[in-house]
Amino acid sequence: MPPMTEEKLRELRLQYQAAYTAYQSCVDALTALSFKGERPSAELLENEAKALRTLNEARALYRDALLEISN
Repeated sequence: MPPMTEEKLRELRLQYQAAYTAYQSCVDALTALSFKGERPSAELLENEAKALRTLNEARALYRDALLEISN
């Protein structure tokens, strides 16, 4: 495996931040609906599940990269 470069690490960090922002947007929408006593649409729930999967994948890649450079 090639060594981790600063550019690749920055790319992984940006992907993680984008995934976090997308997931947080879904959480905010779900929270707003909850406060109004409304139910979320199936589409919103699907988007939240997809955003969470993407976030978990991005976090794992970024974490692994950080562990690689710390060794």
